[in-house]
Amino acid sequence: MRVVTWNVNSVKQRVPRLLPWLDQRRPDVLCLQETKLADEAFTALLGEELAKRDYQVALAGEVQWNGVAILSRVGLDDVTVGIEGAPGFPHPEARAVAATCGGVRIQCLYVPNGRTPDSDHYRYKLEWLAALREVVRQGPADSIVCGDMNIAPTDADVFDPDAYVGQ
Repeated sequence: MRVVTWNVNSVKQRVPRLLPWLDQRRPDVLCLQETKLADEAFTALLGEELAKRDYQVALAGEVQWNGVAILSRVGLDDVTVGIEGAPGFPHPEARAVAATCGGVRIQCLYVPNGRTPDSDHYRYKLEWLAALREVVRQGPADSIVCGDMNIAPTDADVFDPDAYVGQ
């Protein structure tokens, strides 16, 4: 099974690249982050095109910000939106969707950006990741966690290390 993840940073802006890419690569599962569309708008924009390509879709979107989606050609069962026990900032955000695709549990995530270690955003991120850890710990064993993790533990993980000092 070919599983791909892509932070599209606005699926509306990526449609001219997304559809030809799907036709060329034909992944079994595609996880998208930062869709930046409410579920209804995503479906209106891409629903028919994805159905023509035999993709089922699981969505967790919101207007203008965040948003994640799983596109699957190998089944889409047991869809869950969000992370059980995860905090909001201040309300739950559209940052996680999971589904069982071809017998494998897929978690598609857009992990919160912690900004600086002394910020409320950082504490929110740590609490969110703790809730995710518990969900993943519960299984199943055949699982994939993918997405935009917003985690850069070394200088090699960012394009300009000097720009991220203290973040």
